[in-house]
Amino acid sequence: MSISYDQFIKYAMDLKAHSDLIDDNWIISEYVNPLENKIVKYLSKNQVLKAKKCDIDESGSEYDNTNTLLDIMCEYHVLYSPTYCCPDLYFNMWFTDGRLLSLENIWSLVNLSLKNSLIADKWNAITQKYHPMKNIPFYTLHPCKTTEIIELLSSSTNLYTNDVENSCSPLIAWLSTISPLVGLNVDLSYGIHKKNIL
Repeated sequence: MSISYDQFIKYAMDLKAHSDLIDDNWIISEYVNPLENKIVKYLSKNQVLKAKKCDIDESGSEYDNTNTLLDIMCEYHVLYSPTYCCPDLYFNMWFTDGRLLSLENIWSLVNLSLKNSLIADKWNAITQKYHPMKNIPFYTLHPCKTTEIIELLSSSTNLYTNDVENSCSPLIAWLSTISPLVGLNVDLSYGIHKKNIL
């Protein structure tokens, strides 16, 4: 199921309003498209992820304490994909010394239950490409699966109901679904607050 850019902005503003209430650090970022001189809005968030050194250590050093926790700096951008008419997640992760995590490092952080089911198709799930607004490499989830996820969620829940009290934003439902793939923390309270549904 596709959503329009205007719907995406409304859902993003709703998410941002709740984020402000719980101090979750989502912000609305703006980019001026130089070709059309048009402002494009998207969500962004920075967070620190704790990961076991043994899960992402590329050196393979056996003398390191495998239970040592490392801070992984994460940057998430939720853009609107006009091609697929759905949200599109771009993210980067790096060590505190500034080194970017490799795709293999990122796959090592994926929840084991998800990793086993996606391993055969992992290159189509998370990949690296240029951020459309920053023109630097970011990791991304392929948006062709996003419309399928939103459609599945909308058929099994009341995403698009007119009952604001009992409805769920498709943006929040999608973020909650994909968050274990990318280490994104999505507070449970997003699923229960009042929403502005178009």
